[in-house]
Amino acid sequence: MNNILLIEDNDVTRKNIADLLSVEGYTILEASDGFSAIGYLEEYLPDLVICEIIMSGMNGFDVYKTMFSYLYTNKIPFIQFTAKSGDAEHHFKIINVKNCTFQAGNDRDLISFITTRFSGFGIKIE
Repeated sequence: MNNILLIEDNDVTRKNIADLLSVEGYTILEASDGFSAIGYLEEYLPDLVICEIIMSGMNGFDVYKTMFSYLYTNKIPFIQFTAKSGDAEHHFKIINVKNCTFQAGNDRDLISFITTRFSGFGIKIE
């Protein structure tokens, strides 16, 4: 159980985060927009969702609302993030994860957070 749905409309950012997670042993499903992400959710039921907030069309908040309106996807842990203005760092926020909080950090902080905090959800390196 280590499938992560990564939703990011910027190809370079999505690839960088996917590569970091893949190296750590996670299987990454990539979606470039919110609409295709909903299709992946229904088909694959990932163990975790990581979603960019600011996207054209269906943004991260819309993905969140849609995902949590379905009984079969509303228990999946959900992380929202967005890039800081002017640099390549990211802010991450945990939503619906047993009162866990994650302060602003970078990509490596995200990896560390996932590997240490999500073991209770069955999300681990196998």
